Amino acid sequence: MEMPPGSVRGSLGIEEEYRSTLPRQPDAEMEERTTHQQDLVSPVLHGGRTSAWVQLAMADYFDASAEASEMCRQLLRNIKSTQSNYRSMDTFLSSMAADDATTAGEPVARINPFRTTTRGSFRQIHDRYSGVLQSIRAGHRRVARELKVLRAVRRLSRTCLVVACSAAAAAAIGAAAHLLLFGLLIGPAAAAAGGLYPMALKRRTAAARKQSSSRSRTMSSLLRLQEQLDTAAKGTYVLGRDLDTVSHLVARLSDGIERENDMAWRCVGRAGETWPPAALQEVVGELRRSCSVSSRLAEELQDHVCLCLATIQKARVLLIQEINQPAIERESRASMWYPF
Repeated sequence: MEMPPGSVRGSLGIEEEYRSTLPRQPDAEMEERTTHQQDLVSPVLHGGRTSAWVQLAMADYFDASAEASEMCRQLLRNIKSTQSNYRSMDTFLSSMAADDATTAGEPVARINPFRTTTRGSFRQIHDRYSGVLQSIRAGHRRVARELKVLRAVRRLSRTCLVVACSAAAAAAIGAAAHLLLFGLLIGPAAAAAGGLYPMALKRRTAAARKQSSSRSRTMSSLLRLQEQLDTAAKGTYVLGRDLDTVSHLVARLSDGIERENDMAWRCVGRAGETWPPAALQEVVGELRRSCSVSSRLAEELQDHVCLCLATIQKARVLLIQEINQPAIERESRASMWYPF
């Protein structure tokens, strides 16, 4: 399913709207917002006349997005812990630069908070989103086929209606001509018989309009499902790409933390040995540069995680609004496709 040209502009709007606000929001507030949305999901899905397979696909989408939101909030907590660790590392490096190894050991013992949220966790959520996207796309193709069949039936029924009305009108004209010739002989019976043809025409027209109204409601329902699936597919696709980027950044940052911890322990071990001060300071300088790169990487990761949270919240809100859209608007859109 191709992304529309406006999706890029929309993603920039999301970034501008949320990049400056989400990092400042307390974790409890973000969790409360997601929980409130999750409470709205069940009534929204079961409140309308929606097929069971559509409800299942939408429920999987909302569950996966809630899981991704929780993972993003955990990543933000890990980033804060990492930033605190880097402040401790600065103190450690300053002590090593001052040739004071007595206080260097404690700040080195820092834990890598991303060890439990590396490739395994991201692979799991990525696989789940891939399954949700495949399910949504399969549903979209199914709805598209039903719409194609319904439009073909509409064109055929319109043709049949025109033919039937033309035949009835021709029969009525022929009957009227005969009644004019034999009107004096038949009298009132002719008038009564002549009225049968307009009545038959009215019955045919009423039946055709009733069938047309039923098809119009079906068309409206299918268009509604198609728009819901479009919205869910776009949100799933964009978030899947964002999570891939976050996964790569987390892996790089985690590897950097492990490498820096090893270097720091080497500095502590060699500080007490008869090691040339110049060699020790060279290792300290290399460690300082590595920590500076990783610190900037942590800030970049924070921006991407906040963007992921913004994408999740925006996509969920749009889908809930699409499902709750008033029936009048849906019927007006359906009438554009089905004028009867």
